Amino acid sequence: MSNFSSPGRTEPVSRAVQASGSAAKAPLAINFIVIGGGIVGLAAAIALVRAGHRVTVVEKGDGKTNTGPGGMRLPPNMTKVLFHWGLKDVLQDAALTSRLLLMANLHTGQILGPQVWNEELLKETRGKYMVMSHADLHKVLYDAASALHAEIRHNANVVDIEPDDGMVKLDSGEVLQADIIIGADGETGLCRRLVLGREECLQSSGLMFFDVQFPGGLTNIDLDSRVEGRLPEATSDNPVDVYVGNGCAATRYPINGGHNFALHYLFNGDFSSGGHYGDPPTATEDLRGLLPSEIDPNLGYYAHNATRATHIAIKAHEDLDNWVHNSGRLVVIGQAAHPLAAGSIQQAAMGVEDAAVLGKLYSHLSIPEQAQDFLYAFQDLRQQRCAEAADGDLSTLRYISADLGPDQEARDSNMLAKYREGRNVLEGDEDSGEVEQWSQVRSIYAYDCEDEADDWWVQWGLLRARANSDGADRSQPTFDAFDWTAATITSIDETTMS
Repeated sequence: MSNFSSPGRTEPVSRAVQASGSAAKAPLAINFIVIGGGIVGLAAAIALVRAGHRVTVVEKGDGKTNTGPGGMRLPPNMTKVLFHWGLKDVLQDAALTSRLLLMANLHTGQILGPQVWNEELLKETRGKYMVMSHADLHKVLYDAASALHAEIRHNANVVDIEPDDGMVKLDSGEVLQADIIIGADGETGLCRRLVLGREECLQSSGLMFFDVQFPGGLTNIDLDSRVEGRLPEATSDNPVDVYVGNGCAATRYPINGGHNFALHYLFNGDFSSGGHYGDPPTATEDLRGLLPSEIDPNLGYYAHNATRATHIAIKAHEDLDNWVHNSGRLVVIGQAAHPLAAGSIQQAAMGVEDAAVLGKLYSHLSIPEQAQDFLYAFQDLRQQRCAEAADGDLSTLRYISADLGPDQEARDSNMLAKYREGRNVLEGDEDSGEVEQWSQVRSIYAYDCEDEADDWWVQWGLLRARANSDGADRSQPTFDAFDWTAATITSIDETTMS
């Protein structure tokens, strides 16, 4: 295991986040309750406390069982946010930086070609592509939120929420109250059902995902001289290997400082059952039963000798028209708002972006009337972006696991042809007008969610704030959904944050 998870790491995290404390503070501080203490819930706590607000995170788990040993890929649009929050050095201690995506055939192990992360484009994104364990990322965010004095409560199971009153009831009988409730409790959580107003109708996506951890170092794909000769120095240290197959696919990458690695297996089929992240990892027999008869020996060995495997049937979720409850005091974020497929690159990234946008918007809170405005601004800023990310990631999963046939043959032959030409396998072709390497980086990875929130404030929020300050009756709320006479808002100038 990596040394990062050992005791004594909180102090460097504390120094880092305090050094990044130059974030704008809201003139008016309010109370937030964040439901869910996973990656997204902790990110929301960090963003909102940085903006000057008081945050309580309630997590039904004990803080240990909800932090899995599986792997996570952190794309540049996610790491740039965490870097901005002062966590760059801590992340670089805990994670590995990868600059190489290596494609291979799942059945034969044949190399189909590399995709090298161009250094110039990575500089443009202001982030890095990193890989690490879920547990290590959770610890980074937990320590950062704690250092900023967010209140994090474990074993706090929410049994009821009354959004109109801003009330959250725990199974212990304790009732908590906040001005705004943030639902970060995932796609199966209470907050999503409240916003939807009913139980969700789920359908199978036709994909099954297995999250596997394997002890020991990687058995590397053998690189021939044509590949090695084109790789910048050190790119082969931490490759993300993607095996494309016929009706199946797999991904592997190092975690825990390279001492272990994560494996994701993907299968096509009509799967009606499957678990969720956090379920006991007891699905090794299910995984072995789905393996094709012809498979790269390494991948077969990992699956047959894995001691941990969690299987997740990737569901097709309903699109929520509204992420904001009709009370105007509850909003869902992350998987609770826009479920992305298990194993997708952007799943955690979209949730961290959500948190960052909320933090930016609420850094401008100066009068009560803005509180609901900011929730709907958040929704407007995020819905299309997250829908595009979800569609793109699902399309990628279907692409790498295409069934035997014309699409699969075209995929493999196109990659192999580019490889033989000395090109990156995901480059566009001249006749398609996509000759720039990693055109997707500029549209997805180079996106800056915090800049988008700042632009909204300059173009719309500031004008509305001025209009409110010129003509609003401060004694009454603008929105009927808010009873601000019962809220606990105080000026940040009059409050010392604990």
